[in-house]
Amino acid sequence: MKVVLLGCGWLGRQLLPVLQQDGHQLLVTRQSEAALAELPGSVSGQVLRLPLSLPFSAKLLDQFQQAVVISAITPGWRKQGGAGYLDSLQSLARLMQAANSLACVHFSSTGAYNGLSDEVDEQSQLAVNDAKAQLLYQGEQLLQQALPTCTLRLAGLFGPGRHPGNFLRSGVLDDPDAPVNMVHSHDVIEAVRVILQQQAWPALYNLSCPDLVTRQQFYQQARALLQLPALTVGAAGSSQRRVLAHRISRQLPFDYCYPSALHALLECS
Repeated sequence: MKVVLLGCGWLGRQLLPVLQQDGHQLLVTRQSEAALAELPGSVSGQVLRLPLSLPFSAKLLDQFQQAVVISAITPGWRKQGGAGYLDSLQSLARLMQAANSLACVHFSSTGAYNGLSDEVDEQSQLAVNDAKAQLLYQGEQLLQQALPTCTLRLAGLFGPGRHPGNFLRSGVLDDPDAPVNMVHSHDVIEAVRVILQQQAWPALYNLSCPDLVTRQQFYQQARALLQLPALTVGAAGSSQRRVLAHRISRQLPFDYCYPSALHALLECS
């Protein structure tokens, strides 16, 4: 299958060798020549900075023609506050339509459920007054309206080189009894493999460790594994949101390798 991996950061770098192993005709895009030089020599890569200027080049249209595009574009909350995210996705949607791309696999976020409490799933009505939730939803809609898209709402990511024991730098754990919504990168990669194999689009799936684990259980265990001091337990909050993520296992031949976030902590070296 012809696959374009748009964005090759922490998660994309783990996905890349798996796509190669599965025999896909792969093109990886990066935002700069320096970043492109970091790719393995066996990988075909190209600099692509969104949003793009019109008209699209014949070369670019050929590269995206009949391809499955994996969009790993992040909103950039910390650096940019989400500025430019929708412009980038709008540009991508136009490119995929012009090139007659086959489908899109879009990495979104369970941040789309911000402003909600209790149990949420793919059918939950999103909060209209939460700016982050609305930005993510609008981004999802841009791609879904352009071509068949499998949207993956990813919970908090952890895995090799990203250990949750290092996350709470303040040393204070608020909302200790709230559910933790996290997913190991291995399960995200396996989900993408299954989606490509099954050509499972259009669709919407949450990806989050399905077993119930509290924030206190998770983060105190993560700190203990790194031999760091225990966190100071802070105030209880009003948010008890738990992201339910069983739909993908019910509809596709996919099982979580790490149904418990506690077990997944052992695979973060």
